[in-house]
Amino acid sequence: MDLDDRLIGHWSSVPFSYGAMEASELGFLGDGRGWSSWFNADALCVTRFAWGCPESGVLQLRAHWLVQGTLSQAVGRTAFSSAEPAERLGDVTRHPYAIGPAVPMPGAEALLAVSFEEPVEFDHRYARGATLIRPEEDPTHLVLPRR
Repeated sequence: MDLDDRLIGHWSSVPFSYGAMEASELGFLGDGRGWSSWFNADALCVTRFAWGCPESGVLQLRAHWLVQGTLSQAVGRTAFSSAEPAERLGDVTRHPYAIGPAVPMPGAEALLAVSFEEPVEFDHRYARGATLIRPEEDPTHLVLPRR
């Protein structure tokens, strides 16, 4: 399955979640692995997946693992302070998407964003973050072995 190089890297719903009590992030590695995370002030939920694009403008996710726990309050990247046992998954989902400029709130400057027709990890729109990310940035990297 092909990968859309434009998706590779970090994406965050934070700029589009103004006033919300929760946010989501996506991480797409160039080898077809990735993760999604949902977090609020106390909780963190991370799904590790394989990704690809079976056709132009369609993202396919094959979920492998789900880990839930308590969000670390340490400054820095998103991480667990404690985690429940991991749950093995096998779901495959498809998400039509478009990449282009999007305005996070009235009066703000447009950001490069990926927009999904249906929510991915609870959000429809994610702003572009770093394009170069490492597997160690996956919040589950200390909880789950790499396959």
